[in-house]
Amino acid sequence: MDFNTLVLQSPHIWLVVSGLFCGAALNRASRSAVYPRWRATDPDRARTAKWMFFTLYLCLAVVAALGAVFVPGPEQILDLGLLYLFAGSTVFFFLVFRFKRTIGLLAVILAIALAGTLMLFLQSLNAFTGETEIAQVRVLDARGGRMQLEIVPAQGESVITELSGSYFAPVVRVVIFDDYVVFLGAKSWYRFEGVTSFEMEKTDTGVEYRQQDTDYYFPSPSGITAKLWNFYERYETRIPGVRSVQVEMDLKRVQDTRRVRELSVYSLRIQNDGGLQIIEI
Repeated sequence: MDFNTLVLQSPHIWLVVSGLFCGAALNRASRSAVYPRWRATDPDRARTAKWMFFTLYLCLAVVAALGAVFVPGPEQILDLGLLYLFAGSTVFFFLVFRFKRTIGLLAVILAIALAGTLMLFLQSLNAFTGETEIAQVRVLDARGGRMQLEIVPAQGESVITELSGSYFAPVVRVVIFDDYVVFLGAKSWYRFEGVTSFEMEKTDTGVEYRQQDTDYYFPSPSGITAKLWNFYERYETRIPGVRSVQVEMDLKRVQDTRRVRELSVYSLRIQNDGGLQIIEI
């Protein structure tokens, strides 16, 4: 998710904008119809202009409020704190427009502080909820304990391979950074080396997942180089800002194509703060 999308998906920005227009509307409603002085010669026109601008600002405030509900999604607006944010923004911008000469400098300082706070808040959301898609896996055929997969890496050409078993497991080497490094914009480094397979077998003690003797490894894996990953693995405890250097190999069961008409497609995603997710799309 890029920064522009993140801004639109935040109800906080929409409510601040709504509070701005609502404050401007209240400012218009509280002023005299003959303000400024040059309009005193035509009071009817002044009153028309006053309520016209009041209606315009109020409509814009309603539009921004609706944007806070429908753009991020109604489930994100169910927070009492957002009501306080809207009310505070309305009062703040009303005072700015109504007493611009008296509190002009204070308003500028508060606006800069508010903008900085929102930027940090959005940056933290982007840091700890962002993810990077490293590949997609399409299941072309799966029956009788065999899988035919098309692996489409984010970088490089797609390949088709046939594996034994009912579970595929991406082999991804990752470098996970500490939270403060992630907050500053760093993302987990990865090296997508290939795909292996497993089969579930019942034993006397329960269920075991046994790795099969079929796998596929890229001649030139995408991501960081092998030398760089080996360096971080060797000096993991000595490099500041590194939380963990590890191998991710999560299992995902594929659906039997005899029962599913459409091809299954899975997205492999590395989280900014570590971890691999396999999501069916």
